[in-house]
Amino acid sequence: MRGEQYMNTNEINYSKEDKKINFNKKVEFIVATDLHYISKKANVDGELNEICEAKGDLKQMKYVSEIIDAFISEVIEYKPSGGLIICGDLTYNGEMVSHIELMNKLQRVIEHGIKVYVIPGNHDIKNYNAYKYKPTQKVPIKSVSPKDFKEIYFNCGFNEAIYEDKYSLSYIVPVLDDLWLLMLDTNFYQNNNWKNPVAIKGILSKSTYEWLENHLKEAKEKNIKIIASTHHSLVDHNDLLNKGYTLEENQRLIELYAKYNVVLNLSGHLHIQHIKPGYSKDLNNKKVYDVATSSLIVCRNQYGILSYNQKNSLFYRTKVLDVSKWALNNGYLDNNLLNFNYYSYNYAYKQTHKKIYYELLRQNLSEYEAKLMSSTLSKLNPAFFSGTVVEIYRIIEVSDNYKIWSLVSDIFYHKYIDSIMKENRFDHNTLRLSLREDDGSFGKVIWNKNKG
Repeated sequence: MRGEQYMNTNEINYSKEDKKINFNKKVEFIVATDLHYISKKANVDGELNEICEAKGDLKQMKYVSEIIDAFISEVIEYKPSGGLIICGDLTYNGEMVSHIELMNKLQRVIEHGIKVYVIPGNHDIKNYNAYKYKPTQKVPIKSVSPKDFKEIYFNCGFNEAIYEDKYSLSYIVPVLDDLWLLMLDTNFYQNNNWKNPVAIKGILSKSTYEWLENHLKEAKEKNIKIIASTHHSLVDHNDLLNKGYTLEENQRLIELYAKYNVVLNLSGHLHIQHIKPGYSKDLNNKKVYDVATSSLIVCRNQYGILSYNQKNSLFYRTKVLDVSKWALNNGYLDNNLLNFNYYSYNYAYKQTHKKIYYELLRQNLSEYEAKLMSSTLSKLNPAFFSGTVVEIYRIIEVSDNYKIWSLVSDIFYHKYIDSIMKENRFDHNTLRLSLREDDGSFGKVIWNKNKG
């Protein structure tokens, strides 16, 4: 069988009387993205780890296999009734050997009766940066075609699809009689070549839009709710990090979602944890929320849990992966794994500090000034990627280190800090949306302290 070898809002406070309503169907999904798995057959002697560390890359490639194994164990233990959703960038650079090994890991999830749904990311298909890393050299190795991707991951959603797009790897699967999952392939890998090895941007073709609207219309007519997933962002999540990250002509998809009552889109690509609505210009600023889940292999190494309560609500929250527990249970002696939360934060801190410190020295700042300023951004960056800026914003704002940044107001990293500090009022790790149509609250954010 294919695949066996080879996933400012209006607030409503519901009263106690509302709790009497009987909502009898609930499903939960685990949501992860940007695993960037690479096989040890392609990463000989850990050469890629050193390359990433030298660049100040936040991805923890040294422990990518252990992180994913720990994650799979948590998925199996949690056993989400709806399944596991992976929003793309399954591999580091689309290496076929990495895809095959990752599918073998995901097969464990499937064998425990948990469904897995995947879409590709921009790194996954026809990637000319697929290499085998060896000491002092890297050797090109085989990537995958769209056909290969579908065959490898056939048991991860494609086998369940009731509708598939002929022009992309997009598909739709039924989860309940009133709930469909839309897995939308937004990648532009068709023109990748040796000169342009991997496209960052995302786009949907006219044909895919036509396919999509036909089935969204059908779903609305049948009163079927849609949870959508893309690799690229539906909206601009950051003032600076949007070109190539936000879907091109994104307003068109926002309007389509709004027209057919799709209120939630799950995305990845950015590696940050961030929640933001898009607004329909045609339907009185009707909101469609995009939840960008942070990369599993970047601090805080978290994933999402999404609960669908029939005719009641959608509730998204994050959970930090407990790598240390997994390492202890599996007899690992590596202190980094046994104290992984500490290691993960310090890795992100040090990588940011190293990258920023030398950039500031090039701005003719003193070593003392560069050190103080680097420490500020090194604290902010892990919080930004994990959606927790709100927890440290005030401490940063009143610090002398932060004030020194006014000395270099014209450089990119000052603008970057300003874009992060705008997140001071928002929790990007939870979202609860109403699905009730009886009181006019459909699609609005619920605040309810009694429900967490």
